[in-house]
Formats: sequence, structure tokens, C-alpha cells
Amino acid sequence: MAVKICGNCGESNAEGSLLCVVCGSSLKDVQMEGTPNADKEYSANAKPAICQHCNELLEQGSLTCKYCGTVVSKTTNSSRYYSHSTSSEEHSGSSPMETFGRGCLWLILGSLALLLIAFVTRSSITISWSLFIPIVILVFWLASKKGK
Repeated sequence: MAVKICGNCGESNAEGSLLCVVCGSSLKDVQMEGTPNADKEYSANAKPAICQHCNELLEQGSLTCKYCGTVVSKTTNSSRYYSHSTSSEEHSGSSPMETFGRGCLWLILGSLALLLIAFVTRSSITISWSLFIPIVILVFWLASKKGK
């Protein structure tokens, strides 16, 4: 990707910029550095991409679908952290975000229950750190074991 470096502040600007995005100086006479997008060659063997939202053909190098506006994302064959499989046999557990959300929900509900008990009994409830930390660990461990 080519950029224009502002002579006034040194900021990198997109190749088609006429004004610096930081200081507003003119970039009219500034030389581009790098390879302009128009000069880049694309592989002729690349298969045409299809929009995941509306199933229309995407133009080569486009970042959004011109039909529905969906942002184009690259798909990978494998992931280091997540499985792209959606079958129920292969996806018996839950994703890390589901586990985190479920654990947080359980902690919030437990805290609200303790506040309600304290309010009804008109007393205060004190939990030591040596008891609180194992409870949090236990809640998230149980949340990770909970399947869909």
C-alpha cells in the first residue's frame, strides 16, 4: 500500500489523500511511498469471493459488499483458538466467550442474592478473600463444564 508522508507533521496518509489527517496540510505535491494499489497484480488463480450475507460476487480486493454493505472478512482453514466446525458432535463444549459470559452472569446473580439476603436481614455479609477467590474459580470452572 502506498502512503503519502506529510512534510509538516510526518504523519502517514492514504495514497489518495489531498490533506493530512492530523494537521490538515496540503499533500498535493507530496510523493507517494510504496506500491500504489492500482499497480499491484492479483493472482489469476484466485477464486471469486462471495458475500457471506447476500451471496453476491465480490469485486477483487473489495473491503465491503457493494450490494448489501457487509464488511468482507477473510476466512482461514484453521484457527489456533477456535474450531470453525458447527456440527453438534464436534462442538460439545462452549466457546471461551460463552463460558466467560455464563461465569460472569452467575457471579452477578450470586452477588445480587447476597445483597438481597443482607437487605432482608438488615445486616452485612463479609466474605474473606481466601474464600472469595476459590468461589470465583469454581464458578468459572462450572461455567466451562456447562454445555449448550
